[in-house]
Amino acid sequence: MATASKAPSPEYYIGLMSGTSVDGVDAALVKIENTSIELIDSLEHPLDETLKAGLIELNQTPEIPLARLCQLEFKVAQAFSDAALTLLKKTGYKSSQIRAIGSHGQTIYHAPNIPMSLQIGHPAFIAKQTGIDTVADFRIDNMAAGGQGAPLAPAFHKILFAQQRPAFVVNIGGIANISYLDPVSGSAIGFDCGPGNALMDELCQTTFDCRYDRDGHIAAQGKVIDPLLKQLLSHPYFQQAYPKSTGRETFHSAWLQQQLHHYGEPVEPKDLMATLCELTAASIALGILQILTKEKPDTHNRAKQVWIVGGGAYNPHLLNRLQKQLTDFEVASSDKINIHPNALEAMMCAWLAQQRVQNSPIDLIDITGANRNVVLGGLWLAD
Repeated sequence: MATASKAPSPEYYIGLMSGTSVDGVDAALVKIENTSIELIDSLEHPLDETLKAGLIELNQTPEIPLARLCQLEFKVAQAFSDAALTLLKKTGYKSSQIRAIGSHGQTIYHAPNIPMSLQIGHPAFIAKQTGIDTVADFRIDNMAAGGQGAPLAPAFHKILFAQQRPAFVVNIGGIANISYLDPVSGSAIGFDCGPGNALMDELCQTTFDCRYDRDGHIAAQGKVIDPLLKQLLSHPYFQQAYPKSTGRETFHSAWLQQQLHHYGEPVEPKDLMATLCELTAASIALGILQILTKEKPDTHNRAKQVWIVGGGAYNPHLLNRLQKQLTDFEVASSDKINIHPNALEAMMCAWLAQQRVQNSPIDLIDITGANRNVVLGGLWLAD
């Protein structure tokens, strides 16, 4: 008599992510069982201000002595390890209960044209310091298969938002990216659409003595400078066909200062904040229009919902400006459907670790332009 096969037990993974805003390390503890992905808990672990300043500087001046690179590699790994250990302490879980950590690392240079993408925070230190096997270096495998290496998020959005098709998912971190969840094929299309919070955050830190524009309060007090906005939107990236990816290597404060110099007229800081907020909203809207123009979904299958994830989901003024850009859509935070906006990218890293442990290729052909789907990431053992 045949015995019924035993259902697989749930496994627990930790995802670690530090994005282009360099706000801190997001850590998420996730339970994965079959196709179910459940967030157990999450936290944001702050980065040392000196370390943060050094990482931001690299985006604008990507030349660095090898000794300094090695120092940053170690310091970022320590911060990531501390984030994982703090999350374990918060939740009461032990290292032995976690199957693996998925660490995205800190991107310091992303150049699909080379092609190369460099993330630091060496996973060997994370594995040994936490006692948990660690998966990392996800982007480069996709690049080796002819892809852009980013964004990776749309592949995860396809899983997490499976019941929401058709829809757009917009992740507004330092850089913003778009996912289109096709209702017919079940596939996802996605790309980086331009600046998210990074330029606004830097303006807050250099001019307004705050980390970020809470609730968009500063931007709401300013006036959008239309000629400057038009000039910013003239950057060729916004019209470039997808697949495409970008980062702070392109859209950083030095680029903004060059644009202001070219504009040639004095700009009040609050008006600049309002214009940068509008730049984020307008570039997202342009990205959605690009997808609709190319994919040409019929009326029945046309998405009407835009779910916002990432730090931008907590900025009501930005969501309001985006809603005004997208009058045919409903724009809302993913919190409305009980998906934690700020934990999503760390959850993605946990899922990527699980996929690597299972040697499962990630479907990115329609997202990054890769010539085939491949397994992403290397595995560093705790012992």
